[in-house]
Amino acid sequence: MLNETSIAKVAKSTFSSSFCKPLYGSYCFSRIPATVEHLLTGKKLSTLPKDCFVMEDKPYDMVVLFLIDAFGWTFFEKNLDKYPFLSRFVKEGIASKITSQFPSTTAAHVTTIHSGEEVGQTGIYEWFYYEPKVDRMIAPLLFSLAGDKVVGSLEKTGITPKEIFPTKTIYQKLKKQKIDSYILQQESIVNSHYSRTLGLGAHPLSYQRFEDGLKTVAEAANSRTTGPSYFLVYFPDIDSKGHRNGVDSKEFEAAIEHCMMALETHFFQKIKNPSKKIAYLVTADHGMVTVNPKTTIYLNKEIPSLAKTIKQNRKGQMLVPAGSCRDFFMHIQNDKLTDVQNLLSKHLEGKAECYKTKDLIDAGLFGSKPVSDLFLERVGNLVVLPYENEGVWWYEKGRFEQHFYAAHGGLTRKEMESLFLFNTL
Repeated sequence: MLNETSIAKVAKSTFSSSFCKPLYGSYCFSRIPATVEHLLTGKKLSTLPKDCFVMEDKPYDMVVLFLIDAFGWTFFEKNLDKYPFLSRFVKEGIASKITSQFPSTTAAHVTTIHSGEEVGQTGIYEWFYYEPKVDRMIAPLLFSLAGDKVVGSLEKTGITPKEIFPTKTIYQKLKKQKIDSYILQQESIVNSHYSRTLGLGAHPLSYQRFEDGLKTVAEAANSRTTGPSYFLVYFPDIDSKGHRNGVDSKEFEAAIEHCMMALETHFFQKIKNPSKKIAYLVTADHGMVTVNPKTTIYLNKEIPSLAKTIKQNRKGQMLVPAGSCRDFFMHIQNDKLTDVQNLLSKHLEGKAECYKTKDLIDAGLFGSKPVSDLFLERVGNLVVLPYENEGVWWYEKGRFEQHFYAAHGGLTRKEMESLFLFNTL
């Protein structure tokens, strides 16, 4: 069934006249980790609303969560009738619309899915952000300095992953309750600094071909010997093809087809009369909107004087850029903050809106709880939020350039409206 209540609730959740406000208190991605734990243990937790899933007297023996990067509600609706794997959720299960967190970015959401904490608590809010421990802009998922072409360049600073990333995970919580966790992802990222730290308490599994990874999950589902288990399965290709080729490209459509056909053939069709009570779920961290490298607004090119208003680190380097071209977080000198906000609001009229971060915090855009000190130390104090099809960024040749044809991070509905699909085997 389509969860019409969720669809209506998300539709009514607005911020300004153009954006979608995250529903941290109900239909939000941030509530998925607690929902998984509830399904496996029966404990009363801050789950998604009960109309998003079915929980009977006995907890599930196995929960499989497919995290399909960038496959937001827009793409679900477009492909619903095309693929049996998707249509089955409407015919036999429950298909709910939920919101992403803000920012609608992978870094924030994979950290939440591993840690169980909202973005305002973890402090990992975007692809690029300021890290006070190294006094530089970094790319946390790469464990690198922002703009570096190599992975792991933060190692040279002497800082360790455990100083950057959360070290308490949902897998550790489940392990204490005698539930085994498994994280299945591409072999290129399974042993990254980020994955090793955020996967504490789980068994890492890798795949070269998505089909082969799904066979591993199907075999576990068919096994009669294993105890209670949680499988998190991550598929990144839809996101990457969207970035590089655009959401209307044949490459993007091919990535969706590959994912859905593999899930149908190598997961669903391979599970025969399971002796276990199994729930399988599908979600996305965010959606995507079209952007154009040729029309991207580079603020330091259009307003050269802006550079004089940017905060600097101890070495005199500007603290820029943070976020992405869809949610440009700026570190503005405090005494110039209001003037820069007014300047950018006027300059970007019709293209983007500009907010003080404090106002977004007060509006609850980063979570249902007070944001952590760590978040406050990292986040910029001014945010540029472009409208659909617009990009606003900072230019540094060979280091910070906007080459994407689709992106995410902002507050438009196509970015913020995600999904939670529930079914059983």
